[in-house]
Amino acid sequence: MSEMNLQTMQGLFKETASCHETAEGRAAFQEFAISLNEPILQQIRLRSTVRELFSEVTLAPGTQASFPVADDFEVPVWVLPGLGYVAQNFIEGIGEDVYVPTFTIDSAAQWKLSYARDGRVDIAARAARNMARAVAEFEEESGWRVIVPAGTSNFAGMGLLGPRSAAIFEVDPGSPGAGYFSKELVNKMIVGMDRNDRTLTDLWISPEDAADIREWTDTDVDPVTRREIFTAAGMGRIWNIQLTVLKHLGAVGKFNINGSTSDYGIFKASGGGTYQDYTLTNPNVVDGDGQVSTLGETQVWGFDRSTNASLVMPIRQRWQTFEDPTLHRKQQQGIYGWEEIGFAALDPREQSMGVIDRSL
Repeated sequence: MSEMNLQTMQGLFKETASCHETAEGRAAFQEFAISLNEPILQQIRLRSTVRELFSEVTLAPGTQASFPVADDFEVPVWVLPGLGYVAQNFIEGIGEDVYVPTFTIDSAAQWKLSYARDGRVDIAARAARNMARAVAEFEEESGWRVIVPAGTSNFAGMGLLGPRSAAIFEVDPGSPGAGYFSKELVNKMIVGMDRNDRTLTDLWISPEDAADIREWTDTDVDPVTRREIFTAAGMGRIWNIQLTVLKHLGAVGKFNINGSTSDYGIFKASGGGTYQDYTLTNPNVVDGDGQVSTLGETQVWGFDRSTNASLVMPIRQRWQTFEDPTLHRKQQQGIYGWEEIGFAALDPREQSMGVIDRSL
């Protein structure tokens, strides 16, 4: 923020202190809340990693969040019914559209009225960042609640469409490349997606997987590729595949598929040791404090983002911020806001999952 903009915002923030005494104060408070729309949305986009994976589709007023099925009548489609729900899969009739439900994500923040009187716009800015972080966390969880079941479910077939297994790949125990994030696992994922007429363009991995890459030797990759890895600190691209590190993946990540006895994470196997159609041989178990009690299987995720046609995020209402007039009796000010969005995986063939058994 430039010095001139900072001074303008400080002056406007001071005016909001009289929002319950004068019309000018009420107008200033409304203007101040509206001025936070873009900064909060920018922070949401910066923090919400699923916005890198899902294509944002802004809906015109009154239009449905509908999408055509894949060009070769791909089924099933996975959608999220609402915030915190389990994703659902359904089969659309051939040639029909897919309707994606949208839901609201909201957040609020407040501060002492004295901060407005003093022009402490930094306090309001901090509150706005906290709002954005909360919304981004909800978005991330919602997106992965679609990705994970879509990528771990078989298709039993329908009509002329034959059955298809989930694109799940693992290096056999005892084979070179087992037990860590290896080029052998990447090769399996590349070939597997090729078999589905898809291309592995992106890999999302955990910090521990990135550490494995930094430990690759000349026997794992050629010297030129190895140099590129070290130059990029294990990030960047490998074999023209974009690498993205997500802290929520891996043994202590909340998006890891853990064993049924785990007390942490949102994806857990059943008592029989399966999650959807993924059978865990050596489940990872995490206690309620987020500490690993039994090190086991972790997952990496591959995507074909060459078309950005499968993972979609329809936006019925982009983020809006409003002034909260109800806090004055507590000598406080506040803002709140919401957005209305949805998440869907229209073609699960455009993603795959690699399994690493770290108990080996």
